[in-house]
Amino acid sequence: MKNVKNLLNAIVLCLFVFASCSQETGDQSEIITVDFESLSLGSSSYWNGSDKTGEFNSVGIKFQNSFDAAYSSWDAFVYSQKSDITTSGYGNQYSVFDGANGINKFAIYSASLGNDAYASFATGAEYTIKSVSVCNSTYAALTMKNGDLSFAKKFGGVSGNDKDWFKISVIGFNAAGDSVKSVEFFLADYRFDDNSKDYIVNKWTTVDLSSLGKINKMTLRFKSTDNGAWGMNTPAYICLDNIKYEIVTQK
Repeated sequence: MKNVKNLLNAIVLCLFVFASCSQETGDQSEIITVDFESLSLGSSSYWNGSDKTGEFNSVGIKFQNSFDAAYSSWDAFVYSQKSDITTSGYGNQYSVFDGANGINKFAIYSASLGNDAYASFATGAEYTIKSVSVCNSTYAALTMKNGDLSFAKKFGGVSGNDKDWFKISVIGFNAAGDSVKSVEFFLADYRFDDNSKDYIVNKWTTVDLSSLGKINKMTLRFKSTDNGAWGMNTPAYICLDNIKYEIVTQK
């Protein structure tokens, strides 16, 4: 009986030691936040790629940029700290439609040329994007709210009953370059029977991206109910901030 008791004590001790070792060598997650605050704006309140560097980097993520000097126009990612919520039109394309933004820096993505551009990690690296904060740009928001006589319609139409919407798809790619999953988010939604529920996103809103899994890069694609012969009429802009991603390290 004594031998059986000693054997049981030995088994319990082994299990305790195994559990302790497992805890010591287990994975530990670290959440990194890309808030763009370390980026320099110089004398301007935005950076649009006019220096022709073709990209900018923030806390481990590279953001592609394309600048056309002939037209002083840009595509893909830029960054800014403007929050003018009253001035409509293309001239106010660097502002976020959140009056409480203050002087916080943020990124803007635009796909006016219809080409994908990427926010990516180092070659071969894959991490889990946990979430991102998004908001409409003032240019897109006021265009949807009021319409643009020469270009885009007022969402809801004259009656207010048109079932308009504007959404973004965030698409993740693995290290092999294959698209894996996507997450959709409505930046404006006028599909409600009760028009008082129609909305245009006017504050920073967190979007859960964890379902994308481990990815090496991501892009964004726009869709709208307002389209014409040359494609989407709604200005293809979105503001991004506080991209949170997870690094798994060994203890």
